[in-house]
Amino acid sequence: MPCGFHINKEEGLVTITGNQLVPLYEAVSMGKALMADQNFEPTLPNLVDLRGLEISRSRDETLAFRRFILESYMPLINTSIAIVIDDSLDKSSLAGLYHLSCRMERTELFDHYEQALKWLMRREFQTGGNIQ
Repeated sequence: MPCGFHINKEEGLVTITGNQLVPLYEAVSMGKALMADQNFEPTLPNLVDLRGLEISRSRDETLAFRRFILESYMPLINTSIAIVIDDSLDKSSLAGLYHLSCRMERTELFDHYEQALKWLMRREFQTGGNIQ
């Protein structure tokens, strides 16, 4: 599966993955499914692992994805988000993701999975979450 999510309430973490070739409309559909999941809690930290991801998109899909993230997902979320990337993304996708993450409060980009997890643990798990 090119993109998906896993909600682990016991560990207190939402893991979102994307690898292979993913059309942006599929990423939006996955995000909507995550928000509709009965186990979804907006306070669970998000670890977004995009290593190995290639993005297929049109201009309209890019705008729809940005709108979904900024207008639907982020207003609902009350937690930190760590995004792990690697060099599988093209330069345009990396720049777009960087600019988008700058508009998302409590969101950081990482090029190492372990660093991202450590950052989330420091921000959310050690302090009890909901850092302002």
